[in-house]
Amino acid sequence: MAPKRRATRQSVVEDELKHTNGETQPKPKRTKRNGTQDTRTEQANGDQDDDENTDLKANTHVKAPLKKPSRTSKRAGKSTQPPESTIASPDSKKSPSSASSSTPPAITTTAASSTNRDANGSQQTFWLLKAEPLPRYENGKNVSFSIDDLAACTTPEPWSGVRNFQARNNMLSMRRGDLGFFYHSNAKPSGIVGVLRVVEEAKVDETAFDPEDPYFDKKSDREAPKWWCVGVEFVKKFDEVVSLARIKEEAGKGGKLETLQLIKNARLSVCKVEREEWQFLTEIAEKEKKAE
Repeated sequence: MAPKRRATRQSVVEDELKHTNGETQPKPKRTKRNGTQDTRTEQANGDQDDDENTDLKANTHVKAPLKKPSRTSKRAGKSTQPPESTIASPDSKKSPSSASSSTPPAITTTAASSTNRDANGSQQTFWLLKAEPLPRYENGKNVSFSIDDLAACTTPEPWSGVRNFQARNNMLSMRRGDLGFFYHSNAKPSGIVGVLRVVEEAKVDETAFDPEDPYFDKKSDREAPKWWCVGVEFVKKFDEVVSLARIKEEAGKGGKLETLQLIKNARLSVCKVEREEWQFLTEIAEKEKKAE
């Protein structure tokens, strides 16, 4: 399989998800009338929820009279199971309690509709996904990925490593069978080089939890994942690149590509392409081929 693509990663600053682990206390021991009992709470390394009113203190000894054992026992009974760790390797098995984490978050779709299909079943919104074909290193690892690398893949390639919420939301809006342009970024020249197809809808981006991955996100929480990716496959490669310079020629005021997201938000690694824009760019690619 071709090297993993982790290109054009984008980072944003967002309030991190916060979680509070449950409080665990052992059952009180029988002691003499004036005896004492120890209760201990242990706080996990995660952040504490802003709405949580309970203060967790590590290794704190609380003296309590024996005459209130029933209250202490009741509290302990609610937290008899240890809290689950929020740090896990990509291949670790998820517990039943974390099954909901496989459900993508609800967002307002960036596509024309939730199904991205019109009454005739035709795709309404198309896509453009960027990758870098030339060698570039993140944390000592080469993150380059070209359309030829995608063509060599024998299984769906996860478009992972995206760390921008607008780009992520575009992927969450993709539907199986959607077509998109493959765009070579930071290349000579940069531009559209071919077409890919979405074959797997949004799933959790496991690279966010992998400390060895160039795009590991230490703030990611497996119980509430925020980074998602789609699986794609190769469709075709254009004979000639539809260069960024050529695209900009049509992106001026009144031009056919005036509202193209690729131009309006140049730093976005996963862009949407309207149907009319898709058709026009495809025509340019065909003309470039005939010109040869």
